[in-house]
This record gives sequence, C-alpha cells and structure tokens, in this order.
Amino acid sequence: MGYLFLAVALASGLIKGYCGKRTSGAVKGIADAMVINTLRMILCIVIGSGFVFAKTGGFSALKIDTTSMLICFISGLSVSVFVVSWIVAVRQSAYMLLDVFLMLGVILPLTLGNLLFDEKIRLIQLIGFGLLLIATFVMCSYNNSVKAKLTPKTVGLLIITGIGNGMCSFSQKWFVKTVENGNISVFNFYTYLFSAILLLAFLVVLTKGRLFKKETVEPLKRSGWYIVVMSVCLFLNSFFMTKAATMLDSMQTYPLSQGGGLILSTLMSGLVFKEKITGKCIVGIVITFSALLMINLL
Repeated sequence: MGYLFLAVALASGLIKGYCGKRTSGAVKGIADAMVINTLRMILCIVIGSGFVFAKTGGFSALKIDTTSMLICFISGLSVSVFVVSWIVAVRQSAYMLLDVFLMLGVILPLTLGNLLFDEKIRLIQLIGFGLLLIATFVMCSYNNSVKAKLTPKTVGLLIITGIGNGMCSFSQKWFVKTVENGNISVFNFYTYLFSAILLLAFLVVLTKGRLFKKETVEPLKRSGWYIVVMSVCLFLNSFFMTKAATMLDSMQTYPLSQGGGLILSTLMSGLVFKEKITGKCIVGIVITFSALLMINLL
C-alpha cells in the first residue's frame, strides 16, 4: 500500500510540475513567485480543512500539542522556501537539472533519519550519494547546452530549492515518527496555514504593504487555472507522500520518489517542453539511477 501512495504522490507531483512550468512564465521575480504561491497555500488550506472535516466530522482535531505545532511550523517554513525558489529556479534552468538538485535534497531526510530515527545508512549508500554529486556536475554541463550558462546566483537558488524540498520530506517523516497516531490531514492543514502566513508576511515587506497594486495582482491573472490545479496537486502530493512515509522507511520513500520523478520529468521535458535530450543528459540520468540502485536496492 505504501508504494501505491507513493505512485499517487508521483502522479500529483508530475501534474504540479507541469503547471508550475507553465506558471513560471508569469513570474518576473521573487514578489511574483510569492503572490502565486500565497494563493496556492490559501487554496490548500481550504482543501485541507475539507479533509479534516470529512475525516473527523468537525474541527476538534485541529487542537494539537506543542511538538506537533513545531513540526508543522518547520514544515510550513520549508514549503514556503521550496515553492518560491522552485518557481523562480525553473524559469532560469533546465527542468531536468532542477530535478537533480531535488534529488540531492534527499540527502537531508536520509541523514536526519539516520541520526534521529536510527534508520541506518550503509557504505554502499554513501557511495551512491557521491554518484549523485557527480550526476549534478554532468547535468550542470547539460544545462549550459540548452539554457543560459549557470551563474553562481542560479546555482545558489537551485541549492536552496533542494534544501527546501529535503526539509519538506524530513518534516513528513518527523511527524509520523514523533506524533503517535498523528492525523496527516491536520499536519497538512497546519503546514499550509503556516506557509501562507509566512509568505504573506514576506510579501507585505516586499511590496511595502501595497498588496493589491496592479503589478502584484497581474501574475494571478496570467496564471489562471494553473494555480488552482497546482494547489490541488500540491496538497495531494504532500498528503500521499506523508501516508507513504508511515509505511516505508526513508531509504525507500525519498530516493524512489525523486528517481521516479526524474523519469517522468525527463519524458515531460522532452515531449512537452521540447528540452533537447543530449548525450550528457542521458549520462547524467544513468549515473543518477545507478546511485538510486546503490542507495535503495543493493
């Protein structure tokens, strides 16, 4: 059943990625990314509250302890960093390169899972991590052949995106490992509530309180229904990834999630977005999957 949840999460993530790529055309900077993602989080809160009500018949389950609230806050902060950096990064770099940095972000939940939850990491898996680093350099070279040359700023943005994604994954594992009989619907509701509050606060600072000026609202008009679909898929991706984390350990969940995502993203990039699949790209993907085999199966 855990693998089924993982498959649903992957499908939702693919649709979310497609809509995100389309939406990135409306993004001219950080402020635009925050506007789009603040609306996404608000829609996710609405969806999340519906899940909570449907499951419990009311909202009494929203009363949680301090530990759960802390985990949800860290999760919300991580989601905020990830969604904003992702939508800016996907505009500046090849889609598949972004996926490789998300793959590197897997190191975070695996390492923290080992330290905090005694999920062992073997030598062969450490070698796999090394291969992931090699794959990153290969894919960076590939990116330079299909996009503008990578700048230190873009590389930094990609690293931040990977870290944000890794912390999102760790927060899911942290919740299911720490909170006994934790309600995943409640976890997702608070994650998006905190994310919306943080994004809105930063947006107020960036726009100097002028939230409804033309330049701020314009990205929403250009993005249309993509934002709605992204919101639904973002919620489903997070919900089913958290469900999978209750049944699979970190070594199964996150490398398989990112590896499967890389396959789907590669197909989508080539077939839909017409990103040229070169020899370097193929080599990078082969190295990445060799690393996945070492991390997850050997």
